[in-house]
Amino acid sequence: MLVLDLLVCLAAALVVGLICERIGLNSIVGYLVAGVVIGPGALGFVRGSDQIRAIAEIGVALLLFTIGLEFSWRQLAKLGRGGLLGGTLVTGILTCITTGVTVAWGKPWQVGVMLGMIISLSSTAVVLRILKDRNELDSRHGRASMGFVLVQDVLMVPLLIIATFLSKPVGDVVQEMGGSVLRTLLLVGIFVVVVSVIIPRLLTAKLVAKNRELPILLAITACIGATWAAHELQISPALGAFFAGMLLAENKFADQMRADVLPLRTLFVTIFFVSVGLLADLQWLGQNLVLVLTVTSLVLLLKTLVTYLTLRPFMLGSVPALATALAVNQIGEFSFVLATIGLAGGLLSQDIFQLVVSTTLLTLLVAPFFTGNAERLSLFLAKRLLPARKLAAEERKSKGNKMEGHVILVGFGEAGQEVGSVLAYHEIPTLVLEINPDLADLAISRGLSGKVGDASQTEILSVAGISTAKCLALAIPNTQGVKDIITTALSLNPELMIIVRARYHVYAQELDILGADVVVDEEVLVGRILGQSVSDFYIDHEGEPKRPRGSKPRAGKTE
Repeated sequence: MLVLDLLVCLAAALVVGLICERIGLNSIVGYLVAGVVIGPGALGFVRGSDQIRAIAEIGVALLLFTIGLEFSWRQLAKLGRGGLLGGTLVTGILTCITTGVTVAWGKPWQVGVMLGMIISLSSTAVVLRILKDRNELDSRHGRASMGFVLVQDVLMVPLLIIATFLSKPVGDVVQEMGGSVLRTLLLVGIFVVVVSVIIPRLLTAKLVAKNRELPILLAITACIGATWAAHELQISPALGAFFAGMLLAENKFADQMRADVLPLRTLFVTIFFVSVGLLADLQWLGQNLVLVLTVTSLVLLLKTLVTYLTLRPFMLGSVPALATALAVNQIGEFSFVLATIGLAGGLLSQDIFQLVVSTTLLTLLVAPFFTGNAERLSLFLAKRLLPARKLAAEERKSKGNKMEGHVILVGFGEAGQEVGSVLAYHEIPTLVLEINPDLADLAISRGLSGKVGDASQTEILSVAGISTAKCLALAIPNTQGVKDIITTALSLNPELMIIVRARYHVYAQELDILGADVVVDEEVLVGRILGQSVSDFYIDHEGEPKRPRGSKPRAGKTE
């Protein structure tokens, strides 16, 4: 029963994930272990239901959709040659090396090519999750790693075609290859028309200001619709969702869409990792443990070495190149798709398939250690492998400009506009966060940076650079919203200076206790200004107030 299988998967993921977090491991490790434990190879609570795998595929599609929202076509081009060329070159080099080793092992070259493609792919889900958790997406190795895995995601189209080619007669594949290219072009063309022509006419700024649910519905509809369309056109459903996300990334609501679909994505991706664990056969793993450990070690070493040597000419500095190589040295989740094609086509035996599954699981289990500590490990290794002077020179040359020490101004209404004018006059770097896209555009027109988004959400504050910001100014009147933002901001940057607006005096003390450094109490401030104005008026007129012309005297009073 699907509902029972889902319940068991989620409950196991929750329990094992919590245990892993308590002992210092990433929760992704817990999800994989949970799948192994409850799968048919262990306790047998879940038998690898087809419905579970279908939901897992939706989870991967939603993940790639949000990744597409993170990086538009223009942003992808800015990721640098290290990520863009590196992802392609590493895939080709690893495939060639693995093919040579496999042939020397006495296996057909087709098996070598299939295995090479499988081990060359890295995990977008793991790399993205860990880098986001550590706020390292904007670091040098973070951007290179994301470019690397995103290019490999795009390469899934030719890799899937090649995998099919290796399992079928040549004549059938040539025809299928041409059809796949045409279907992909057709799908992209449909997306371009929908995103560029139809959506802007339907989703206007005024409608979004009235109804916050519309961008969420648009995101979910676009993701599921793209996944379905790609499946109907017989191309990778996940790739269809990725294309849809990248095209929507040009929309001004992209940041808010990504933040809003995050909880749903988390649910589906959790199920995906559990479903990966379901494929493992613990009995086979126990009988071949030495072989699996040996192959896993060789894969980690080979991928790290090849990736570093390939990326080094494209990146400034040995440390970021080595950090990138360590961050992407695992085997990715899409490798299971290729392995399944090889098994179904008779190219991979059951033993080789289990070896692939077991090795992939082990690399994913250790991935949080390598990816989460990539920068520290790379610096540790570089200090012992490179001369100190050369390393220092590389570091000085490779450091780029990063937005830091800026002010995040939340709200650009009348009060926010006054704050923005003062900050712009003093040339203080400022990023405005506004839920109203028209006001965000107004901030940009006045020389400030502006983004559309709800500042109470962690995702939006991370995009705004909360970890490197110097000050957070809250100019919105909603007291509960201010409280939520203060709590979220301090969890991301405890050293942040927070200046807030308290519309009513009764809330001023609450905001101060919550963590605001400066509370501008509107009622007290207005009272002081009114009192000062009245005092100035009396002093200017020597204590004789002048009644406005044409007004009537109060009852009981005389002129």
